[in-house]
Amino acid sequence: MTGLSHEVAAWAHQAWSGGCPAGVEAAARSHLIDTVAVAIAGAGDPATRSTAAAVNSSDDPLERALILGTAGHALDYDNAQAPSLVHPGCVAVPAMLAAGARRDLPIDRIVRAVAVAEEISLWLGEGAVRDRDSSLFERGLHPTAVCGPIGAATGVALLTGLDVHRTAHAIGAAASMSGGILEGNRTGGQIKPMHAGFAARAGVFAAGLAAAGATAAPTALEGRFGFARAFLDGAELRVADLPVDQRPWRVTTVTTKPYPVNGFIHSAVDAAIELRRQGFALEPGARLTVGVAEPVLRTIAEPRADKARPATAYAARFSGPVVVALALRGGTGLGVGLNDFPASLPGDTGLLDAAARVEFQADPRCTAAFPAAVSAVAQAVGADGRSYGAVVDHALGSPRRPLTADQQWRKFDDCVTPALGPAAAGALWDSLAGTGPRARCADVVTEVLRAVAARPRHPGPAGLTRACTPADRRIS
Repeated sequence: MTGLSHEVAAWAHQAWSGGCPAGVEAAARSHLIDTVAVAIAGAGDPATRSTAAAVNSSDDPLERALILGTAGHALDYDNAQAPSLVHPGCVAVPAMLAAGARRDLPIDRIVRAVAVAEEISLWLGEGAVRDRDSSLFERGLHPTAVCGPIGAATGVALLTGLDVHRTAHAIGAAASMSGGILEGNRTGGQIKPMHAGFAARAGVFAAGLAAAGATAAPTALEGRFGFARAFLDGAELRVADLPVDQRPWRVTTVTTKPYPVNGFIHSAVDAAIELRRQGFALEPGARLTVGVAEPVLRTIAEPRADKARPATAYAARFSGPVVVALALRGGTGLGVGLNDFPASLPGDTGLLDAAARVEFQADPRCTAAFPAAVSAVAQAVGADGRSYGAVVDHALGSPRRPLTADQQWRKFDDCVTPALGPAAAGALWDSLAGTGPRARCADVVTEVLRAVAARPRHPGPAGLTRACTPADRRIS
């Protein structure tokens, strides 16, 4: 087999066997930890429960990838990257965990495969960027769902020992499984979180097809009716743009979210936290205007009526006015946390009245910086007539403002401890981070599936039950 799929497969095998730079593997391990945390937190979400109820058996690696991927994206708390707008972790990590569990692999074995899978997905997603915006997003296509299957298929092919030839066929097969529309971001429904599950499952399935001898078009990526023309406006995809030698890896440019809300709102949350520090409150008579990049308004501020009064707690995570009002009221976690989105949130009249005093508008400076940076400019006038202001050029958790080790642990603790209890949560962190007894993929998959089943708190699987304190959390 020749063509771009073969070239990408050859690059992946070289990266897999030749070793990734230490910083790349560290980033991939961090993404693994974060994705496991948000999947456990998202295990009880209605989208995850609907997905789990629809499958025949959670013992099937395909269905495990589907459930884990949906759980990882259910709360919109998973990592993301600009300018591609791809969420890499919620697809790559579940696919590698599901494939790794079937082969009884240790967690350490899948870290490099996660890095390769994410890198390919991000490379494809950046191929859709036009005039600083994603053409996929502009057409209503979910970049994660479009690009994720191909990266995941490549990573699973590496884990399962496929040669370059078969890996290329897995890539080609996955290209026929790409898709997913974004209307749920605007008007609700459970399907959008499932896109990550569909993509993770597609990656595992495509690799399985290739292992079974199925073949794909050799020009599935670059051909006249191939992936690039169908999804990327005919962009020229070049394997030379994948990292070699000292070329930086895209996986090191991924944002780890500090807040369980749509990533376009994060800089506005940072601005709101700063305004609250200054003493501003959204009291009757106060008003707040938040300037953001013009392309993000349709996701976080439009339709105005839906964003002002979201119908569900999930829809509230995509409402700029509601999330900013939460941050100004004083949220949990790192400023806005999981406990701030109960099912009763749409009935919180005090919060909704405050959100009605928040106006989002396009800001030229933010638009010019987008999507390389998601920024915000906030201007407020208090009920007493006093003026306030805040400018956020780079959101917390982005590459320019990465989370500290303490902040990473606080997010993990917030996600995992309610399900596992403090001792098991600490032990799971240490096992994933490489600073304690090493877990196996099956252990981690079991934890997420137990959380989906909503059983009472338990001590965790064997090897993950030693007593731990939250102090000095590290990632090796």
